[in-house]
Amino acid sequence: MAKLYHNVTGSTGVDVELLPAGSNVGRIGSICVTNSSSSVISTVGLRLYNDTTQETYQIQAKVTIPVGVTMIIDDQALLNFNNSRKGFGLFAFVGSDTVCDILINTI
Repeated sequence: MAKLYHNVTGSTGVDVELLPAGSNVGRIGSICVTNSSSSVISTVGLRLYNDTTQETYQIQAKVTIPVGVTMIIDDQALLNFNNSRKGFGLFAFVGSDTVCDILINTI
């Protein structure tokens, strides 16, 4: 089963795989990205990537999230993607000083 809750820091790498292709998570209702740092603005981006076709689609480019703020993405047009083995994986870009929690809510 795919991991739906992630604690992410910039030291874990620039790109973090949130949902690998083939996870078959079903429908995603929302993605919440919370800046959990006590003092640093987080920089986060979300993208879809298909390893087979090399296609990349940005859901959110590099967005800055102030300390203690949560960004919620709940637009079904953005979150309705093929997560099968031949479909898309979901990745996060995180800035080097970023500390955030990313929660993926399924419906």
